[in-house]
Amino acid sequence: MYHHVKKLMYTVKVGTPDVRFGRMLLEQFGGANGELAAAMQYTIQGWNCVDDIARRDLLLDIGTEELSHLEVVGALIRMHLKPLKTEAEAAEADPLVTIAGGGGVALYNSAGNPWTADYLKITGELDVDLRSNIAAEARAKIVYERLIDHTDDPGSIDTLQFLMTREITHMKAFTAALETLEKRPFSIGRLAPTPKLVDEYFNGSTGIGDEADMDVRGPWTSMHGLHEVQSPMDGGEGLSIDHVDGVAGPEDRGKQDDGQRTTTAPELDELIGVADAKY
Repeated sequence: MYHHVKKLMYTVKVGTPDVRFGRMLLEQFGGANGELAAAMQYTIQGWNCVDDIARRDLLLDIGTEELSHLEVVGALIRMHLKPLKTEAEAAEADPLVTIAGGGGVALYNSAGNPWTADYLKITGELDVDLRSNIAAEARAKIVYERLIDHTDDPGSIDTLQFLMTREITHMKAFTAALETLEKRPFSIGRLAPTPKLVDEYFNGSTGIGDEADMDVRGPWTSMHGLHEVQSPMDGGEGLSIDHVDGVAGPEDRGKQDDGQRTTTAPELDELIGVADAKY
């Protein structure tokens, strides 16, 4: 059950409206890292936690707070877009917001693209979802930082600072919840990874020459049991075009011819005809 209280979580004050900045703020209203996406993601994840009451409560608490943040962002946007309703010049400068949204908020991002549920990361595996949430809060924090860089209005900066700070709070809460799952750090899902392979760091970007092309080593090649190996190519040299018809035996799989032969158009037509006849 939801109950709306006619108060904002944070009092929004705007000194001088800025239509340009108002449109930028739409990124946190209907964008991929915005408040609606966060509210929907955490809330639905919480509803899925039927067997974990404690973490269900966490997800619903933060999901509900994100709805409150959406209201704060919406109020800030409306105040910055106010000139669209009264000034023809401002309205002409931003016809999408003026015509499609009536000079108010709508579920679009700053580029005018509509909100989509594709933004949501919901797997039904709590440890995976919590990791997604930590990353989502980090992305939102960065977006708020960048928005602060594009305004000189003190009231807007104060509001964005509040919202940005709460992203860090949520990161701490999700991280704590992840740590209480008492799972090994890299125990994801239910199936065990392939032994040995899981600890091999593939050196897949090699080169010689100036410093920018040199191989660089770091802890990512040796920590957590990792060790560096050259990228393997155990699959063979590829599949010859001769084997497309499926008649090659197991002993031929992965073999290639001398690499010099090319296939002519009539040969391709013949192969396609064989495939059509079989399927």
